[in-house]
This record gives sequence, C-alpha cells and structure tokens, in this order.
Amino acid sequence: MRNRSFNLPRDAPRRPEFIAEARRQEAERANAAIDAAGPQTCGRFSFDPGTGMITGPAEYMNSEDYTRRMAEITGGRDMLTNFGYSQHGDVIKAALVSLQTYYAAWAGMREFDRRLSA
Repeated sequence: MRNRSFNLPRDAPRRPEFIAEARRQEAERANAAIDAAGPQTCGRFSFDPGTGMITGPAEYMNSEDYTRRMAEITGGRDMLTNFGYSQHGDVIKAALVSLQTYYAAWAGMREFDRRLSA
C-alpha cells in the first residue's frame, strides 16, 4: 500500500474513527487496483489476485530460502521489494521481482555446487 498524504481543513475533526475510515478507504483503493491489474508475472513467478496466491518453481518454493525471503518481504525488510515499490508503487510487482532475483541467485548457486561436485 502506497503512503499518500492529504491535507485536512484546520477545523476538521481529528478523531480516531475519521483516521480509521481514511485508512480503510485507502486499503480498499489499493485492493481494487491489485484486482484491476489482474494476474501478474515476473520470470518464473506469478500472482493471481483471484486466489491471492504466488506460484513459482516448486523446488525453490519448498525451500528455507523461499520461506526466509517471504518473511523479509511480508515484514517490510526486503530491500529489493522496498526499492521497487518506492519506484513504481506496485507492491505485487516489486515482490515478484524480488522473488525472481533471489531465485535466480539460488538456482545459479545450486548449479555451481552441482558442477563442482561432479
């Protein structure tokens, strides 16, 4: 969800329910934008707004690396996702780009290790 600021008139009430309603409306607009965008894909990863599911390579998605990456993304600590979101404002695209980037590194290292072992 992108942070947006708005100016209230000086005499506007600043009650918690007013702020909560403004946040609810912002979340509703963000969810509508995600639904309107439809399914998104980046490399081997896809997001389906109908199910809210991300799909990708099973071997990676069943790994601890994927679990750690998703914890970083959902916790707001993934630098690549945060940077992408700051540049274009699409959190889904930013998360998919991050997953694809880290997957490529993960797969590359696995291939490197396989060749060293052979």
